[in-house]
Amino acid sequence: MKKQFVKILIFMLVCAFGIGTSAYAFTTGYSSFAQLYASEEATDYAIKANDRGKATTILAIHGGGIERGTSELVEALNGYGKYNTYLFEGLKATDNGSLFIKAIDFDEPKATNLVKNSDYTVSVIGAAGDDEITYIGGQNKLLAELIRLHLITKGYKVKTLSVPDRIAGVMNSNIVNKNKLFNDDFKLGGVQIAISKGLRDKLVADSSTLNDYSSSINSALSESWPVIVRQMRKITESNGKYKGFLSMFNSPKRNFDKKVNQVLAKGAKTPQELIEDAN
Repeated sequence: MKKQFVKILIFMLVCAFGIGTSAYAFTTGYSSFAQLYASEEATDYAIKANDRGKATTILAIHGGGIERGTSELVEALNGYGKYNTYLFEGLKATDNGSLFIKAIDFDEPKATNLVKNSDYTVSVIGAAGDDEITYIGGQNKLLAELIRLHLITKGYKVKTLSVPDRIAGVMNSNIVNKNKLFNDDFKLGGVQIAISKGLRDKLVADSSTLNDYSSSINSALSESWPVIVRQMRKITESNGKYKGFLSMFNSPKRNFDKKVNQVLAKGAKTPQELIEDAN
């Protein structure tokens, strides 16, 4: 009842000050979890955090009815038992979009705690469109490219995003990029996978497609990525005296970024080619 009163109060304030309806939270989403928590009933959403103490965390911050199909994919990946997983799910009968929190604003405590203690992070969100397409972004360009190659090898259509795309996932404020520093020195960030509505609907309706799609991502994360990580660690061995945030100003950091860009510039056509290029 208290949270319902908060909703009514917000509506009254909106009307009193003549603010357009798009300005208040429960039609446009929220700018923080605290704001959502103060306004929504506990039965309107669910939080599922599974911390296995693994190096990689996979998120569905717009799960359930918010962006249908994202929970299903993360649950499928959870089934491999190799990752920490997190789901924020909308459970309303209608209007689950009102529970939306942008990735750059998502600060639910269990999610932020999982991410900050993870070496590698992947966030699965929804994108518009009836075409069956996956958009890959995030700061971890090598892992993003590796996942892309695994997916296109299976016949999926994938597009790599960067600034200024709205769902590129490259901002420091995006929760997926708030993971641990690589080798305690280099900011690597995470990968954001945005899946079109057309493909998400298919993942929900067709279990064989869901299994095939999730298997491709699992292969990228659990088979190919560890090989590249071992090769990347060699690049960082001569990091020097600068640690943490300051490492972005030293030459080893620039050399690391240069190496990553050189690997990507070679234009690998398969996951194995990318692994070889990173050697």
